[in-house]
Amino acid sequence: MKETLVTIGIILAIISVIAFIIGFIMLFFESQRKSGLKVMLFSVIGFVIGFGTCFANFSLGGMH
Repeated sequence: MKETLVTIGIILAIISVIAFIIGFIMLFFESQRKSGLKVMLFSVIGFVIGFGTCFANFSLGGMH
């Protein structure tokens, strides 16, 4: 179960980075500027959630 959550978090973080890059490219087009900002905002939120899921399930082995 723990590995599944980590995998979903990693996938979400990777998709969020790709969406952020697409949103950044959209900022250069006048007609797509508002949509680009929305895509960037949602990708940052998704990255925080995905990275937080990975970090919460991360363990350092037998140290604790």
